[in-house]
Amino acid sequence: MFDSLIWLFTLKIHSILIILDLVVGSVELAHGIQYNSQCPIQPMIATFLVVHGGVSLFSAFIITMAMSSARLAYQRDNNTAARLMFFGFFSILVLINLFLFAWFIVGNIWVFGARANGAQTSDSTNSATFCDSHVYLTALVLIITRYIIIPIVIIIVIFKRFCKKNNQ
Repeated sequence: MFDSLIWLFTLKIHSILIILDLVVGSVELAHGIQYNSQCPIQPMIATFLVVHGGVSLFSAFIITMAMSSARLAYQRDNNTAARLMFFGFFSILVLINLFLFAWFIVGNIWVFGARANGAQTSDSTNSATFCDSHVYLTALVLIITRYIIIPIVIIIVIFKRFCKKNNQ
């Protein structure tokens, strides 16, 4: 089981995850910092973007390290140090993803809560309902995109698994 996990991290598909984490994390971090205090109806939306973006960038680094140690462990059989490094990075990655999942739920509450409270992006003089469109739409698009991408990835994984079993 552990060998198949190490093999999984040698695949180049994880490079796509790194690129996604870097791009999405950078956009979130930039918008969260640049538009901090620009959403009076729910000031935590900018914090959501900053934290999610920063942790996504850190996740890209950890995935890179996990891939490197997995390749080293896979290329050199019985390399105990590389295997230990991989499982250390993998454990950190599990914790990061658990945190990101919880933070995503909290972000949903803040973003959709602001929407339910009448958030608007056009009249900045009405601070009771104003939220700058850059910060609000960035958070909203992030959330909706995740709701679309995650089921697609799950379906692809199940489909590939099903096809693999039928071919054997």
